[in-house]
Amino acid sequence: MTELEKLWVVFRYEFLKHLRRKRLYVILGLTLLAELAVLVILPVLMDGYPDNALLMATVMTIGSSLATIGAVFFAGDAIAGEFESKTGFMLFTNPVKRTTLVFGKYLAAFMAVSIVIIFGYLITIGSLLAIYQSVPVETAESLGLCLLAGGAVVSVTFLFSAFSKGSMGATVISLVFIMVISPVIESVLMLAGEPSWFMISTAIDSVATVYGGYELLLGLIPAEQIGQIPFEFNTPDTGLCALAMGCYLVVCLVASVWISRRRQLS
Repeated sequence: MTELEKLWVVFRYEFLKHLRRKRLYVILGLTLLAELAVLVILPVLMDGYPDNALLMATVMTIGSSLATIGAVFFAGDAIAGEFESKTGFMLFTNPVKRTTLVFGKYLAAFMAVSIVIIFGYLITIGSLLAIYQSVPVETAESLGLCLLAGGAVVSVTFLFSAFSKGSMGATVISLVFIMVISPVIESVLMLAGEPSWFMISTAIDSVATVYGGYELLLGLIPAEQIGQIPFEFNTPDTGLCALAMGCYLVVCLVASVWISRRRQLS
C-alpha cells in the first residue's frame, strides 16, 4: 500500500469519527442559531432589514466565523488525544508514517470545518436571496477567506495539540490564543496606530470586512458611541490577511508534524 493510499485510509477513518461525534452537529446547530438570531433580532432593533445587502451579508458572517472557532473542537484532540489515551502505542507502531497520520487527521478536521462553514454560507445566501433577491459578489471572496481561516485555525490547534499533554489542554490553549491573546495584541496595535494584519484574529475579521470594511459596520453604532472608541478602526488589507492565514496554515502544520515525529510515547 502506497503512502497516498494510507493517507486516504487515515482521512476516511478520522472523518467518519467526526461524523459520529456529537460536536459536529452541535456546532452546526450553533451556526444555525446564530444566523437565525441575526434574521430575527436585527430587523427588530433596526425597524426592518438594512437597505444595504452588503451590510446584511457582513452581519450574517457571524455564523461562519463561529465555524472557524469551532475548528478548535475538531482538532484539539487530534494528536494530544493519541498520547493521552495511549492509543498511540497501537496507532504509531503500525507501518504508517506519523507524517501521514498527521496529514490525514488534518484533512479530516478541515473537511468537518468546511461542512460547517459551507452550511453557514448557504443560509446566508438563501437569506439574502429571500430578502434582497440578490447576493453580493463579495460573498464568494468571503467564503474563500473563511475556508482559509478555518484551515489556519485547525493548523494552529494541531500545533498546540502536538506538544500538549492532553486534548483538553490543547483545546483551551488554542481558544485562549485565538480569542483572547490575539485580539488583545490586535487592540494594542490599533491603539498604537500599527498594522495588525498578521494577527490571526485580524485575519479572521477579514472574512466580514471584505464586504465594506469596518466603516460599514460602524454604521450600526450611534455617532456618540463611536466617539468614545479610543482608537481608529483601519480595515486590514485582504491580501495581507490571506497571506497571514496561509502562513499560519503551512508553518503550524509543518511544526506539528515535526513535533509529532519526535515526541516519545510514555
